[in-house]
Amino acid sequence: MLPGKQGGIAAYAEEKRQGGVPAAALTGFRGIGFLGIVLGYFHLTSDSSTAADQGKRQDSTGSQKEMSTSSKVEWGDMVIVSGVLVGAATFLFRKTLFGARKPEMTIAQKAALAGGADGSSGADEYNEERDFVLKMRNAGKNVVIFYGSQTGTAEDFATRLAKELQSAAVRPLVLDPELYDFHGMAALNEDELAVLILATTGEGEPTDNMEQWYDAFVSNRESPEESEVPEFREPEDKAGMLDMEQPLADVRFAVFGLGNNTYEQFNSHARIMDSRLQALGAQRIGERGEGDDDVDIEEDFAQWKDKTLPLIRAMFGSATPDEDAGGAPALTWTVTETGGSDAWTAGQLYASAEAFDARHPFQAPVKAAAELTPGADRHVLHVEVDLAGSGMRYEAGDHIGVYAQNSDEEVDLLLAALGLLDRADQAISVAAADPHAAQQALFPHVTTYRAALRHYLEIALPVPRAQIKSLVLPFATSAAARDFLGPLANDKDAHAQKVGAGCLSLARLLNAVHAAERTAGETDLLMLPPAAVFELCPRMQPRFYSISSSARVAPETPSITAVVLQYEAAAGPADAKLGLTRSGVATNFLLGVKRYLQGDRAVSLPDGVLVSENAALPTHDASGAPVVADNKGHVLGSYTIHPPVDRQLALPVYIRKSQFRLPTDPAVPIIMIGPGTGLAPMRGFVQERAHQARANPESAQGTALLFFGARTAVHDYMYEDELARLFDDIRTVAPQSQVITAFSRDQANKIYVQHRLAEHADAVFEALLAGQDKLTGPPRAHIYVCGDAKAMAKDVTRALAALIADKAGVPVDTAAQWLAEMRKASRYQEDVWS
Repeated sequence: MLPGKQGGIAAYAEEKRQGGVPAAALTGFRGIGFLGIVLGYFHLTSDSSTAADQGKRQDSTGSQKEMSTSSKVEWGDMVIVSGVLVGAATFLFRKTLFGARKPEMTIAQKAALAGGADGSSGADEYNEERDFVLKMRNAGKNVVIFYGSQTGTAEDFATRLAKELQSAAVRPLVLDPELYDFHGMAALNEDELAVLILATTGEGEPTDNMEQWYDAFVSNRESPEESEVPEFREPEDKAGMLDMEQPLADVRFAVFGLGNNTYEQFNSHARIMDSRLQALGAQRIGERGEGDDDVDIEEDFAQWKDKTLPLIRAMFGSATPDEDAGGAPALTWTVTETGGSDAWTAGQLYASAEAFDARHPFQAPVKAAAELTPGADRHVLHVEVDLAGSGMRYEAGDHIGVYAQNSDEEVDLLLAALGLLDRADQAISVAAADPHAAQQALFPHVTTYRAALRHYLEIALPVPRAQIKSLVLPFATSAAARDFLGPLANDKDAHAQKVGAGCLSLARLLNAVHAAERTAGETDLLMLPPAAVFELCPRMQPRFYSISSSARVAPETPSITAVVLQYEAAAGPADAKLGLTRSGVATNFLLGVKRYLQGDRAVSLPDGVLVSENAALPTHDASGAPVVADNKGHVLGSYTIHPPVDRQLALPVYIRKSQFRLPTDPAVPIIMIGPGTGLAPMRGFVQERAHQARANPESAQGTALLFFGARTAVHDYMYEDELARLFDDIRTVAPQSQVITAFSRDQANKIYVQHRLAEHADAVFEALLAGQDKLTGPPRAHIYVCGDAKAMAKDVTRALAALIADKAGVPVDTAAQWLAEMRKASRYQEDVWS
C-alpha cells in the first residue's frame, strides 16, 4: 500500500476502539485554527491601506506619534502572526492532534441534508464487522475476491483464483458479499483490487448472496444504465474529493461471469455489474470473462485467467510463478486428527438455528414419499416435507433447496483410494492454514473422514483439469503417475475425453492412476493428503426443485416432484458407452429416502447409528435402481439412512424465493406449459386456482390452460387423477379451462407440447387477447414455461410466435417482439434448466 493511504474507515475504526476527541472539542480546535487564518488574512490585506494613512499622519504630528503607532502595529502583528501559525499547525497536524474522523455521511445522505431531509434513507449504520476494506487492511490484503454463487461453482472459482494469485506482492482475500456492505467500496485505493466472480441465475437474476449489492448498484432493473448512484461512505482520505457522479474513480476491478447460453439473459449479472462499475468511474483490469456452462465453463475460466492474471501481477509488480518449480503446493486447510476414533452420530447433523437459509438449513421431517410412475422405465418421485416450527413460508412457484448425501459406494471408494478406509471414523478438525482467511473452519464442528465425505463435500463430480494440475499432479512421485496425469492436466481434449465424458470422480481418477502405477511395477502409490482432498472437492451444494404445491392448500408441507437421474458414462468423441452407471446425487438419495419410509430400512442401533452390511452384494439392479439387500434393510440401496433415535427422518432444506408467480388477480388467464417434471410448479398454480374457485364460486376466473407432455399416457401421466379433479373445480368459474396432453411415444410420430400449442391456437389466442384479433392492446394472459431450456423452451417460444402471427395476421418477427415485450413486463415467465 502506498504511504499516506492508511486513513479512512480503518482509522475511524481505530478511533472507535481507543476513543477519540469529542466532536465538540474537535470542532472548537479546528475553529480556532480557522479563525487564526482568517484574522491573518484580513490583517495582511488591511496593512497596505493603513500604511499610507500612517505616513500622512506622521508628517503632521511628528515622530513621537509615529513611534507610538509603530509599536502598536508591531504588537498586533505578533498576535496575528501567532494566530496564523497556530491555525496552520492545527490544520496540518489535525490527524495527529485529534485522531481520525468518523466516516463521512454517504453522498446520498449529504444530498438529502442539503435539501432539508433527515437522511434516514441513507446507508445503514456503520458496522465494523461488515466493512470489507477494514478487513482487507487489517489482514494485510490488497486484493478482495467476491463471489456471487448459487450452486457453489463461483465460490470454488474464487477460492482457486485466490490461491493462484497468492504471492509476496499479491495478497488476496475471498469474501461472501452477503456478509459485507457495499458502502465501503469507495474507500478502495488505486493500489488495491476488487475481483468479482458472478453467476447468473433464473431469468438474468443475481445470486441470492449478491442480491443486496445488485439492488444497490442496479436500482433500475428495467434500464440498468438509468440506475441511481449507490450510497457509498466517503472515507477520510477522500473527504470532499469524491466525484458525486463517479465515486469509484480510484477503484480497479476484474470480473468473470458464469452463465449458460441456453438462457436468454446469458451472463447478464456479470455484464450489468461490469457496466455499472465502469459508469461509476471504476476501471476494469483486462477483459470481462464469460463462462458458458453449456459448453465448457472450466476452460472458459482457464482462458480468462491466462489473460487476466498477468495483468493483475503486473499491477502489483509480482513475478509470474514458475509452474515447473515442483514440490507440493501450499494447502488451504490443515487437518488434525483429534485422537482416537469417534463414531459419528447423525444427531450432530441436526443443528438448530433461529433463521433458516442456505447456510443454516432446516431439518424438515419427511411427511410422505411415493413413486408417481411405478410402471415407467424411470423413477419419478413425490416427496413432502414438514416446515412446521421453522418460520419459513413459501408461495407457489418458489424453489426448495435440498441437501443430499453421497452414496456409500462413492464414499467408500474414495476412502479406499486415499488409504483412509481403516480410519474412516477417525475424528478430525479442519482449520484454515491462513489465520486471516475469511473462513476459518471448513466444517461446522469436529467430524470424521467418513462423515465429511458423505455429508459435506461433492465427491462424485469429474475432477477439473486445473485441479489435476495444481492439487493432484504435484503429489505424484512416480513416473507412471506423472505420465498418466500430465496429459489430463495440460491437454484439454485429453481431459474432456477421459475425465469429462467418463465422469471420472476423484476416487475413480486415483484408482486409474494406481492401476497405471501397479502396471509399471510401482509399490509406493500416489496418496493425496486429506487436506488436498478437502481443497479439491467443492462443498456439497443444495439441489433446487420447483415446489409442486400451493401454500394456500398445503401451507407447511411443500412438495417436490423429481425424476431420478441415472445414466451410463460415455468416453471419447464418439460417445461410446463405458458401461458405468452414474447416478444423480440428490435424486438417488431421495429414492433411498422413499424406500426407507416404505419399510426397506436399516436396523437402528441404540446410539442411533445405522450399519451397512453385505457390502459385497450388487448395488444396482438391471434397471440401474439401487438394490435393497433384504427386508431387514441392512443395506438400503447405496445409502445409509440414519435419523436420530428420537426424531423422524428429516431432510436439510430451505426455501428460495422466485419471481415465477401467479398474477394476483385470479381473473387474469394463465397459459402453462410444463412437460415432464416441468409440471411441478404448474401443479401448485392449478391447486391455487382450484382453491380460489372453491372459495369464491360466484367470482369469474380467467381461463387456465395446462399443456403437459410425457412419454406415454399409461406409465408417465403423473398426477392424472388429481389434475382431473382440480380442473373440474376450476371450470365452475372458468369454463374454457382444460388440460391438453402430448404423449410423445404413444404414436408413430412423436408429438410434443409445441405441437399441441399449434393445434389449440384458437384457445391460446383467445386467452392471450380476449376477443381482440390484432396486437393493438396489451396481452391479458400470463404465460408460464417450465422444463428443458436447451430445446423445449425455445421450441415453445417459436410455436407461440407462429400461432400469434397466424391469428393476428402479422409477421412472425412482430409476434416474437410482442412476446419479448411480455417477458419485459413479467407476463412471460420461464423456470427452466439445461
